[in-house]
Amino acid sequence: MVRYKSFLALILSVLFLISCDGLKIPKNVFETSERAKYERSFLGADSLMTQWKRDFSAAAANQLKIKDGTSLIINADSLDTPAFGYSIELQKGDLLVIETETINADKKIFIDLLNQNSGSEIMKSGVIKNNLFSKQITENGWYKLVMQPEIAYSGTFKIKIYTQPSLTFPVAGKGNKNVQSFWGASRDGGGRSHEGVDIFAPRKTPVVAVADGTIVRTGNQGLGGKQVWLRDDAVGNSLYYAHLDSIITQNGKSVKAGDTLGWVGNTGNAAGGATHLHFGIYSTGGAVDPYPFIKQRAVPQMISELNKKKFDDKNLKAGKNVRSGPGTQYAILATNDLKRSVQILATDGQWYHIKTSDGLEGFVAKDQIEH
Repeated sequence: MVRYKSFLALILSVLFLISCDGLKIPKNVFETSERAKYERSFLGADSLMTQWKRDFSAAAANQLKIKDGTSLIINADSLDTPAFGYSIELQKGDLLVIETETINADKKIFIDLLNQNSGSEIMKSGVIKNNLFSKQITENGWYKLVMQPEIAYSGTFKIKIYTQPSLTFPVAGKGNKNVQSFWGASRDGGGRSHEGVDIFAPRKTPVVAVADGTIVRTGNQGLGGKQVWLRDDAVGNSLYYAHLDSIITQNGKSVKAGDTLGWVGNTGNAAGGATHLHFGIYSTGGAVDPYPFIKQRAVPQMISELNKKKFDDKNLKAGKNVRSGPGTQYAILATNDLKRSVQILATDGQWYHIKTSDGLEGFVAKDQIEH
């Protein structure tokens, strides 16, 4: 009875702590990843699940790399459906986008994104839904992207892996070419560094909200002159707009991305100079480079459909290099001394992602493969 009362007291204490403002429990603390849910619900042979998990581990540990803007056709037509793992360099503020054209749209393709700097998973496993998956990046560094269809997935699918800005551009009708002073530039003769970017535009050009959020402060003071502070609802960052000619929003107002907040000017310490918007972002650790958050970039095209026979097992010619990525700029992982049979897992049209019978994975140029 004493033990029961002690346990009940412990439960009540935990509930009390959770109810206090000082302790915030993440909303997703009890959520389960898509991969874990799939593993629990799988009704097939244990050996298939064991192999599926082994393939994931191998993909997460390989040395392969790709660049932002990669398009591939992936061959998942295998009884022991492989996983496809690639390292990609990303910046805080990037929106990573994975877009597919799947043959079996009702089947699942799992996505895992691992921070290679910390060695820990930064997100629960997700799945591609309606041919799309996206994730905002919160730390600079190299990430391992692992894509794995569900067990017994049959067929090939096309995929694009690229980044987009996670925020709307803050000056209406303008773009990258209007950013002419960047993060870290010297100010006051080297006395301080620029904590933002300057976007040059004519006076009275609209300055817009880059995200849905709440206006937390407006005013006319200090170096920034007429300024607006916007709290991003999704992430919680503080977004800073300075040197405005005039302000047309107000404290406490909820705004949507694209709403006009004011007009480009040159107030504050910009007086007498070219009209521009100083835009900055402040997170929990202080100021961060805002350019990756707003930098506009092209979306790559899906590569052309290839004949299915392109994915039949081929032979790698003797004396050819196997590289860590699709291009001669990538490191050589091995040199193939003898002609050998390889399995083709993916291609960008010019380079093949291959796997040898002894488990070596890498990229080889198209002309290094023969029937």
